[in-house]
Amino acid sequence: MAASSPPAAPRQASVAPSRPPTDAAAAAEWPGYHADQGRTGAVGGPSPEAARKLWTADLGAAVYGQPVVMGGTVFAGTEKNRVVALDRATGKQLWSYTIGAPLTGVAERTGCGNIDPLGITSTLAIDPRRGEIFAVGEVVDARGTVHHRLVGLAVATGQVLLSEDVDPPLGKGEESVHLLQRAGLAVGNGRVYVGYGGNIGDCGRYHGWLVGASETAAGDLVSFKVAPDGEGGAIWLSGGAPAIGVDGSVYVTTGNANPFPPGMDRLQYTESVVKLSPSLEVLASFKDPEAGGDEDLATGNPVLLPGGLLFAVGKTDVGYALHASDLSRAAEVRGVCGSDPDGGPAYDPATKRLFVPCRGGGLQAIDTATWRLGPRFGAANGAPIVVGGTVWATSYPDGGLTEFDAATGKRLQRLDTGPVPNFASPSFAAGTLFLGTRTGVAAFGGATSR
Repeated sequence: MAASSPPAAPRQASVAPSRPPTDAAAAAEWPGYHADQGRTGAVGGPSPEAARKLWTADLGAAVYGQPVVMGGTVFAGTEKNRVVALDRATGKQLWSYTIGAPLTGVAERTGCGNIDPLGITSTLAIDPRRGEIFAVGEVVDARGTVHHRLVGLAVATGQVLLSEDVDPPLGKGEESVHLLQRAGLAVGNGRVYVGYGGNIGDCGRYHGWLVGASETAAGDLVSFKVAPDGEGGAIWLSGGAPAIGVDGSVYVTTGNANPFPPGMDRLQYTESVVKLSPSLEVLASFKDPEAGGDEDLATGNPVLLPGGLLFAVGKTDVGYALHASDLSRAAEVRGVCGSDPDGGPAYDPATKRLFVPCRGGGLQAIDTATWRLGPRFGAANGAPIVVGGTVWATSYPDGGLTEFDAATGKRLQRLDTGPVPNFASPSFAAGTLFLGTRTGVAAFGGATSR
């Protein structure tokens, strides 16, 4: 195991990290990527024992994002641009809404890309106080022009409450068709935050962007642009979502310059963790000093931790613990995964462990009390979640959903799922796991619980 630098002396954080993981009584909702605003992916149990497939919903297209849950309803967005509401217990369709025509012939139109049709790729987000669910789809209009359209729908009925294009303010020679809206949506500060990167292959001219749209007033957009002194700097997060602190600060990680730099990536805000105000002004940033070429810090989203810390890791295999207040370095741990860490890490407050998904296989445990590597769990490679002391993660693309004991790494059970999209990650609510698949959504649960 690789050693890490020792933790720095504690400092008084100016901002609490995030809302704490929900307890068992509150674990009936999963409103966005990894459940909470800190993106810990941890909820109260009990975890389903002797789980089995309860139902499948064929939605006619792939579901790349995590299904989200409010009350008795599960919601998913498909690559054919449908937002679908399903009965949580049976999978029966309650309502659906189509945002518009998805982009087809993607590689021919853009010069690269591997999702076709290309519609809703990100995880949806719910504002429970408003009873509204948000989705962004890549839409082709009647003239053949590509836009990214945000809709807000009433969770109970699917009634349209908001609809507007949320493309960033592109520069000369740039087109929305070269932007992939892969990062999960984040809701906070009365806004919906929408992250953009490029299609796989980095074809065309593009920048990474974060756009903030008002939940209530169409046209009220704010934005943050990565690499204003060049190009690239994707905010894609392997499908993860920006984190939001309790003071409203928004945190993202960014990718490499386009084209890849020969040495250290020196463009502004590339290969960085960036802290932004609610209106997306830069408050602080940390650049990965080891990232160059295609080493991409944006392969996972930032996670807010207790004690005012933030964790981020990318393809350099160096995990960084930063002070959330100013993004100064608190500790680092080397040798994470040994293959690209891809997808959002999960944090278990009981064991004080982070679990990082490794694209080459396994979940890398990191002890946050000492900032040293722990064991690597099994062969699962999807972004994990923590449910009452157990860790669940998929194996993509072939499928499989595995449960591990968070303290020991012992494999507890493995479920057959069929093929799943890259970076597929389950969600959990009211004793049931939900997973997007190549054709829709599947639900898994057990008659008894731990």
